[in-house]
Amino acid sequence: MKKLTVVLILISLVLCSVFAGGKQEAPVVEETKPEGTVEVVWWTFHGAVNVGYFQNIIDAFNESQSDYHVTIEYQGSQNELIAKMQSTLKNELPALFHCAIENIGMVINADYAVNAQGYVDKDTAGWPELANTYESFYAASLDGEGNLVGYPSGVSYPTIYYNADMLAKAGIDPASLTSFESVLEACRTLVNGGYTQYGIGFHTDAGYYFNAALAREGVVAYDNMNGLEGPITKVLYKDGGEVESTVAKYLGFYKDLYKENLGVPFGANYSSEIIPLIAAEDCAMMLGVISMTTKLLTAVDGAFEVGVVPCPSVTEAGDRAGEPSGGTWLFIADNGNKWAMQGGYEFMKFASKGEWAGYFASATGYLAPSTDAFDSDVYQNYMTNIFPGISTVYDSLNSSKGDALMPICGVSAEIKNANKLAVETVCNDPTDATIAKAIKTANDQIQEAIELYNLANL
Repeated sequence: MKKLTVVLILISLVLCSVFAGGKQEAPVVEETKPEGTVEVVWWTFHGAVNVGYFQNIIDAFNESQSDYHVTIEYQGSQNELIAKMQSTLKNELPALFHCAIENIGMVINADYAVNAQGYVDKDTAGWPELANTYESFYAASLDGEGNLVGYPSGVSYPTIYYNADMLAKAGIDPASLTSFESVLEACRTLVNGGYTQYGIGFHTDAGYYFNAALAREGVVAYDNMNGLEGPITKVLYKDGGEVESTVAKYLGFYKDLYKENLGVPFGANYSSEIIPLIAAEDCAMMLGVISMTTKLLTAVDGAFEVGVVPCPSVTEAGDRAGEPSGGTWLFIADNGNKWAMQGGYEFMKFASKGEWAGYFASATGYLAPSTDAFDSDVYQNYMTNIFPGISTVYDSLNSSKGDALMPICGVSAEIKNANKLAVETVCNDPTDATIAKAIKTANDQIQEAIELYNLANL
């Protein structure tokens, strides 16, 4: 039996025991809260710097009322946190937890979480910031039935950063970088024209950017509308039509780029290798997420203007109507403590207030999740004095029709891993690796993961 099959079987057995219970409704909260302050524990995978920013919001919340007291606890990496959620007894779970939004399909089906929608429906005080959340981020927060699952805590977004001064010298209009086809042409101009050594470098979370590029193109790569209209049962990478053609063109971008020696060697660390190359003007662009802004601006230190373009589509014919969301969302855990869970919801609302969501976004480089946060004084100062270039992303958000649909299912991690392997294959051996074989390998791995998951959970 292949190693992957063994691994996936073990994963499916774990998921079977975890997900069999299905999504629970928000518990009924007694009208009278018990006396004293209720402790609300929040599990995160964010590191010390971001936890420090979160702590400021927590302190403000704790000081604003006496019903609840929030404490944040670091639990390791994203995978380690979710593994702990899955293996922890119900009464030992926190009231709040972080999860990457691309894994929302896992949270939707997990018995360790409850939808936030039940709390929203019972909230007589209202949640105005929810109504003012950017449509793309709100849509990404919903399940297939339109219920709010969680709320953005640190909104990231796939973008291409660029050296604006260098592109101007090379005669490249950043507004033209709307597809990976146009990015490849820009890299040719930059490198072959002697403006820099590398046209572009890549954050190595290639599976996420793969999904984002397909979504930005407007291509639905899985049945049941990528899981929005029912459980995903089939990956469509080998459909012989639009999906397969788009995947081939996307992988072809990487193959041509590295065959022509236009990119930073794939696998380079964005923080310790690519950003220093950009700061030294040895690399012109970087595919990353918007939360990398602070590190990049610090490294460049005003030596040149840094710009950013919203996530490109695969081709110039791409739809580019929706926005692929990324980053961290806050979810309510089902620990059986009704008032702690209610406190989690109250904190979720508090953290979404314009002044606090704007503060966190400006401090970290994440996007403002709502117009309230965008319009806050602290974020407007960030826009004006620190990173004016970010305005291009908000222009795109304001003209967007909503979320660019990413796959919603319980094997999102397996999908990302298979996609990443396909990209790595053509990058590391651009001369001999075949795109057709890379697509088939990814298709087969994803299909096997889907079938094992569905066998255990449907």
